[in-house]
Amino acid sequence: MSKKLNQGDLFYLQLEESDKFIFGQILFDVEKQYFTPSIEQDDELYFDVYEECQLIRMYKGIYDKPDLPEHLETLIDGVFTYRIDSKANRLKWGKTGHLTVDHQSVEFPEIIGDAYGSIQLLRGELHFKTQYKDINDFEINWSAEYPEVLANECVHLQGREDLIAGEHYSDSFKEMDLRNFPELRDKVYKDLNLDSNKSYYELSKEMGFDLARFYEQ
Repeated sequence: MSKKLNQGDLFYLQLEESDKFIFGQILFDVEKQYFTPSIEQDDELYFDVYEECQLIRMYKGIYDKPDLPEHLETLIDGVFTYRIDSKANRLKWGKTGHLTVDHQSVEFPEIIGDAYGSIQLLRGELHFKTQYKDINDFEINWSAEYPEVLANECVHLQGREDLIAGEHYSDSFKEMDLRNFPELRDKVYKDLNLDSNKSYYELSKEMGFDLARFYEQ
């Protein structure tokens, strides 16, 4: 078993108390790609919360063997979990391959949070000051989950509650990302006069934060 995973790596997770497997990919590694000497950081940062995390894409399907399927279809895209390759991850895992990450398609969780002295829309390196006054109006949690919670959410979304073991907080999982609340998201973007359909790559490049620099070899 590989002891570490890097961006682009494909992996399996073995479900807790089960001989079933699910698959995912590392889209972005905060520690390895962001917190490096070549990247300038400020003091109050979106990525501080996710320093020990990896941005994950999970694929549909529940399998009997840890063999990478030929066809991969996205189930969950762009969720932060604590490192798959951490000793704190109690699930068995392994590297199954590598696919180049298309950085133009990478999307980060969107948060409404207290930062920079006001309530902000936070999206990767980008932050936008809002006119909102009460953070409690938004049930969006600026946090990450553990791999076992992610695994349980994957089987839940595929109607296999019988495979859930250990911790499962579907509502809390949903509340980690404004994108899971489309109507509220549309209102926030309208209030900020932002195009809600514009990709993170497009918007960040317009604002001087080219995501490509994190993927340069």
